[in-house]
Amino acid sequence: MAQKKLHRPSLPPAKKMPAVVLSRASRGDSDLVVTFLTGEKGLITGLAKNARQSVRRFGGNLLRPGTAAWYHVRQKPGRDLAFVERGEINPKAPVLPSDPICLALVSWSLELVRAFEAHENPAQKSFNLLVRYLMALSKLTDFKPPALEARRLSIIFTKSYLKLAGFAPIVDQCFICRDHDSTNWWWDAVLGGVICQKCLSKRGLGPTKMSQELIGALRMTYGRPSLSNLNEKEILSAENFFRTIATLQSGRRFKSVKVFYELLQKT
Repeated sequence: MAQKKLHRPSLPPAKKMPAVVLSRASRGDSDLVVTFLTGEKGLITGLAKNARQSVRRFGGNLLRPGTAAWYHVRQKPGRDLAFVERGEINPKAPVLPSDPICLALVSWSLELVRAFEAHENPAQKSFNLLVRYLMALSKLTDFKPPALEARRLSIIFTKSYLKLAGFAPIVDQCFICRDHDSTNWWWDAVLGGVICQKCLSKRGLGPTKMSQELIGALRMTYGRPSLSNLNEKEILSAENFFRTIATLQSGRRFKSVKVFYELLQKT
């Protein structure tokens, strides 16, 4: 009696889509598991077979974190892991310099996005924001420490992204009494907002002091505020401010932060 053959559904045709590589990990001797951010489907995690050996399919650093390009992806319905057939250079995409300070700032943005985005959840605004940020970094020519201009761009990106993710801090008024006009402000990470001097006693030792310059910059619109007046100390305060929010809301520590500040001290 002839044995009945089992029907195995075939993979759908490969779909070409723009994406940014967020991370990659080795699998076996030659494969890579790569996580992308796409506008259409949010996060996509795909297996790139023989990616570490195939120059023709993935050459030119097409699978390096921070790369924006086109990728040909096959994915079965209901399956979490896709298959990445090949990458294709997008001539209009940003080309990032190999400066370690730049790459550390890029790593922070990629970690941040991966912490808040989800699979099968469209993320066109997040994708567009990330690509614009990478493009802005690619146009800079000086990353020499303290790299203030690059760090300003990073703060603008972080601030804008947290708003998209729904975690914009309240900085336009005191979280407790709603006062707008205090001259002394304190950041309360638990409340997710600032408090004025007179309300400080109600919160104990938790809040941290914020300068008027930093408050002024944070109160600007969340599009593309100018941070050109902030000095190095204020930039450091702003970085710590937004990274604290990201850590509390995501429940994870970001490895790129430690690497970035180590690089600043070494160079």
